Amino acid sequence: MALDTDHDGYITIEDLLKYFGNEPDINYNDLKKLITDKDKKKQGRIDYADFSKWLGNAFHMAPAFYFR
Repeated sequence: MALDTDHDGYITIEDLLKYFGNEPDINYNDLKKLITDKDKKKQGRIDYADFSKWLGNAFHMAPAFYFR
């Protein structure tokens, strides 16, 4: 939920920049590559399924954790 800053159910480059904006080692091109590599539907954003697969299913759909 913290990464999905606009609560639209997707994580975008902009969401990541907002979240990690003060980190000096994070840059736009690295985030763009990350999104491109993990976005299976090629929409320019990561949905719950992509995010879950990326993290090895460490997160599961549950009442306490969900994308809106």
